[in-house]
Amino acid sequence: MKKTATIDLKGKAYAQVKDRLKEFRTDCPNGLIETTPTVSDTSIIFKARILKDKSDPASAEATGHSFAKVTEKGVEKQFEKQETIAVGRALSLLGYGSDGEIASSEEMEEFLQTKQDKLAEQVFEYTESIGNCKTKEELQTLWSGLSGTMKNNHDIFLAKETKKKELA
Repeated sequence: MKKTATIDLKGKAYAQVKDRLKEFRTDCPNGLIETTPTVSDTSIIFKARILKDKSDPASAEATGHSFAKVTEKGVEKQFEKQETIAVGRALSLLGYGSDGEIASSEEMEEFLQTKQDKLAEQVFEYTESIGNCKTKEELQTLWSGLSGTMKNNHDIFLAKETKKKELA
């Protein structure tokens, strides 16, 4: 199996579903992809079943699922997105992807955004805590409890230095 084309997704190689699908169709012209949606008023569930050779029921097979709550974005876009996610997961389970990544690009972007948001929230909380310190000892205690990552954050370091001068 050749390496699937990838895109850079915030510093990480990601094989898009369209590229995994193209590679699968090239490798398995007699392959089968079936998708089954289950839609309710509040959610959409997709199941994708992929069989490498529909003339051989014993050929390699994988199933991928996706789930989403129906939101104000509406059912139509969620429907399309969830089908793509389920197919992408099944293809990944069959080995079609750059490194076996199973998450969709949307899930990866959401994960990275959530991670970035959490970091921003922590930075805000720590800079606020630094600003609330009343003594040098209180500032030192707070600083010694921070992780190396937080101590190396520019905004936190700047807040500490500013507060240190203020308390001097």
